Amino acid sequence: MYFLQVLVVALAAGLLTRFLTYRIQRGPVLSSAVVTVAAGLLLPVLFPQGGGTLVPVAACASYVGMSSENRLGKLWQMVLALSLAAVLYVASSSIFNGIGGKGGTIAAISVIAVWGSFQIILAHTQDIS
Repeated sequence: MYFLQVLVVALAAGLLTRFLTYRIQRGPVLSSAVVTVAAGLLLPVLFPQGGGTLVPVAACASYVGMSSENRLGKLWQMVLALSLAAVLYVASSSIFNGIGGKGGTIAAISVIAVWGSFQIILAHTQDIS
């Protein structure tokens, strides 16, 4: 159940950040800040037991949502990166507790992995043609 909550929060926070950034034209930093503050206020109320532990997930996902459309231009790429971030967050939840930067590192790894994989596949398919 915990992974499902993490995945849903990650997808919602990341996609909302993306929406605020590119559709509402609020910029990536402001969009990420709004989503993270909203998560900090709402998640503990919506989920009294464990909602506070989902706030860093929302922050991490909002960092993924800040990615340029040059990197993650398609919706499926964003969803894949957010899903990878959720997996990495759960897998590393007991590692480096209390040390800052884990969310940003997970976001960077997720974006680079999805974008880099797409670039490799794209280059490979162009070589075949």
